[in-house]
Amino acid sequence: MIRLNFRRGSAFASKKARAYLESINPEDIKKVAVIRHAAIGDFMNIRPFLINLKGFFPNAKVTISVLRNSMYGIPHDLIDDIHIMDKNSLTNNAKKTTFFQRVKQAKELESQDIIFDLTDSSMSLLLVFFSTVKLKVGYSYRAIRRLFYDVATLRSDFVVEAESTQHMLNLLGSKTVSPLKYGFEKTYPKCDKKQIVYFAGASTRDKCWENEKMTSLITLLSNKYPDYKHIVLQGINESEKFIDIYEKFENINNVELQEVLAFEEVMQFLANSRCVVCNDTGIRNMAIAVETPTIGIFFATGAFRYWPRNSIHECVFNLHYTSPSIEDVYSSSIALLDRQYKDK
Repeated sequence: MIRLNFRRGSAFASKKARAYLESINPEDIKKVAVIRHAAIGDFMNIRPFLINLKGFFPNAKVTISVLRNSMYGIPHDLIDDIHIMDKNSLTNNAKKTTFFQRVKQAKELESQDIIFDLTDSSMSLLLVFFSTVKLKVGYSYRAIRRLFYDVATLRSDFVVEAESTQHMLNLLGSKTVSPLKYGFEKTYPKCDKKQIVYFAGASTRDKCWENEKMTSLITLLSNKYPDYKHIVLQGINESEKFIDIYEKFENINNVELQEVLAFEEVMQFLANSRCVVCNDTGIRNMAIAVETPTIGIFFATGAFRYWPRNSIHECVFNLHYTSPSIEDVYSSSIALLDRQYKDK
């Protein structure tokens, strides 16, 4: 049997949930769905959750529910099936899908023993509500969530998200593994290269550190570490070519521009690098997942939810959450590089 054990107020469980869990063992669970309606960085963040999920429910078929327009980086190696929802019409991307179209897609998810909602959006709540599931697990932001979930836990903004998602498994008694494991050790083995990667993009413009500051930072670090390659990494979108950043270094031997790479190539590229300097973006989460040191530049969003607390990752932000100074990012980069590679 599975017994819930938590202090009052830290989580919620209905009588129905308690009765169901007391009647089963983890080995009895045959089908589990995980909702992750998000993008590449969020898929990276839930890999530790999926690894521990598969260990706790060894006989379960795992289905992940995703958005059709955000499928880049789906953790295919950790799941068995995919369920798709559409925010926008397939024939007219500028037009939203209707409520009834979304309900129809929600009902296409086959019946499940347990569903974990790691998204907590209006669309994921709709999927939870209309799905056929014995136990629904989510986040308890407000009391109204009890209409949707049988079991719910709080979601902290001060614990890295990859840890926070695992609290749903801890609720059920899973001894989740720490430190976090992303499962890429064999897929992308490291080949240490003295290179620092810079990525200036993000999901929205307000999350992007100013290009002129990034240019100044690359100038300082390329002078500080002349034996390193300093690589400006391009992204998929047209706004992520960063020609205005790189053109200042066209005649500098140790600064290079790396054009867009396929998913597997960029993962290996990041795994081989010594440090990635970037905004709050998917590239940073990809680097974290292959255990490459990162410098995260934060000012539009809180940093703690995206900051693994170990020596290979650093976040640069100030008390007012305004754009960090060049000196702050520069000094943090030197401290991290010296800490990790002083004798190499």
